[in-house]
Formats: sequence, structure tokens, C-alpha cells
Amino acid sequence: MKVTQENQLAALQLVLDRQEIEQVVRRYCRAIDRCDVELLKWVYHPDGTDAHGNFEGNAHAFADFIMGELHETVSYGFHTITQSIIDVQGDLAAAESTYMGYHRIPAGWEKICSYFGETYAIAAEVAGTLGQEHEYVCGGRYIDRFERRNGEWKIAKRVITNEWRQIGPALGDMREGKVAAFNLPGTRDRSDPVYRILFE
Repeated sequence: MKVTQENQLAALQLVLDRQEIEQVVRRYCRAIDRCDVELLKWVYHPDGTDAHGNFEGNAHAFADFIMGELHETVSYGFHTITQSIIDVQGDLAAAESTYMGYHRIPAGWEKICSYFGETYAIAAEVAGTLGQEHEYVCGGRYIDRFERRNGEWKIAKRVITNEWRQIGPALGDMREGKVAAFNLPGTRDRSDPVYRILFE
């Protein structure tokens, strides 16, 4: 194929489009982990939708819903994208991004039973771990339809899959030895260091 300036510009535009789309997917992770509802709404078009386990509907309504869930049931969370496959056709794109998510659930019957179910809570009580925090680690895919509107790529439709999971009592914070100095979790609000680095 003959390389022309038009071909080169099209290839460059494709690279830029994919980078912008990947940045939106990553900002979703920041929004969830920092409990930043404004940022979470920003990644979706106002009429976007999300099918997300126990929620299916308008994505901005999902943002409000999931923030309530996170504050109510999770004491800490961390999400990361492992890879994305992005196909762009003009102002439309399909993205399949694999993710891993970590969730720490507060101790006690009410929280653990609500999150994991009664059978698990009973087993935790029998095992003597009900007084500990429990962990839920999972992986799956964000399957997204992106649309570029007014020059901005945002999610128009999202469907998630959750394809593997591990659950169990948390081992606890490391409070001794050298490793204790590296027990530096982020915060679940805009007091997190990332906002100071960016905006101060």
C-alpha cells in the first residue's frame, strides 16, 4: 500500500482516538476509587447507559447509585485496567477493557451478610472471622460503545462482565516492620494526593 500523507494523518488520528478512549476508561477507575461522582458522570454522555450487575439504566443515575453503594458497603476499593482492545469507526468506537477490582468490606454481621449473603456470613461466624474485614477481588470486562460528540469521546453504552472472584477474610493492616511504612492507602474523596498533585 502506498504511504500517503492522507494515510499517515488517518493513522495518527486513530492513535489519538484510541489514547483518548483509554484515558476515559482509566478515569472511570479513578472516579470509582476516589468516590468522585462528578468525574464518574463525566466519563458518560448524559444519555449513556450502564448495565452493571444490580443496576441497569441511565449512566448518570448509575453514578449516584454506585456512590451510595460504595459509601454504604465498601471501606476501600482499587480498580485497574489490564488491557483494552479498541476498534474505531469514525465517531463511533467499541472498546473491550479487562479489569481487576479489589473491595474491602467492613467487619460485622450486617455488612458482611449484606455484601456476601447469609450463607457466607454464617460460615464467617462459625470460622470466627466475622469480626474482621473481608475482601472481594474480581476480574472481568468493561464492554463499551463510545461516541465522539462535540469532539469528545465518552461512553454511550456500557455492559460489564464479572468472570472470576475470590473472597475471604482480610489479613489486616501491617503495623510492624519496614512494610508498615508502605501502608499508604489512598483516600476515597478529593483529599487524595492525586488531586493535590494535579490542582495545587
